[in-house]
Amino acid sequence: MLYQGLARSTPLPFVMADQQNRFLPLDPRAGTPNSELSEFLARYVPVSIGATLMLLIPRALFFTDEPAEIFYTYELRWRLRTIDDHNFAQKNNNPTVPYSLIGKRGAPDDSGNNLVSLPAYTSEVIVPAVVGSGVLPVVSGDLDNPQPGVADQGTYIPATVGGFSTAFAPNVYFAPLLRRIVGNELSIVAYRAGGASTWDFTADDAGFSNLYGTNKVAGGTPHPIFPGVGMYLVFLAGSPAL
Repeated sequence: MLYQGLARSTPLPFVMADQQNRFLPLDPRAGTPNSELSEFLARYVPVSIGATLMLLIPRALFFTDEPAEIFYTYELRWRLRTIDDHNFAQKNNNPTVPYSLIGKRGAPDDSGNNLVSLPAYTSEVIVPAVVGSGVLPVVSGDLDNPQPGVADQGTYIPATVGGFSTAFAPNVYFAPLLRRIVGNELSIVAYRAGGASTWDFTADDAGFSNLYGTNKVAGGTPHPIFPGVGMYLVFLAGSPAL
């Protein structure tokens, strides 16, 4: 596990699955011949500059006996890309949108290799919050046995959240965020401000392992990665579906 044991301030990136349902950290063009790109160029998500994004961030939950939740800080990071990058993606059947830059050579790297200029920047830091009571309405039963309705499904295996009704509550995701897209690519990263000094997916960060990974936590039952579970990027104008 790449981040296990690293400092908790080391940002963990969220990437889109490729065509083989792999979550790879490197850009598809990283280090390719004659690309003038670093071999360690990080993978971002292609987006349509100028459109509106609705971002849904799930709560990283893992309960054993009593509910206890760790909160994380998220950053929205952007990057501009070149027409050459767009053409490469199209040729290799990768999802992309038209990019903004005509490739211009920038400063060389430490080895003296000439690199194309790709501006990168952060627009904001987010600490998402839960709003509302989270209490579910009753849909059947009687006074002695009222049955609450189901609001969310498919995000958690109930056993991994201690069987609490939170797994089906209306607040499985934080309140949605509407943001203008200000780059050709987006990277969302997370880090933890409190708790243990390192990432630990068997303890403090068990919720991340349960939600995004295979639930390899202390006392947990492993499960497969569910490709349809995680953050949702909903494009409201000017963007193709990803």
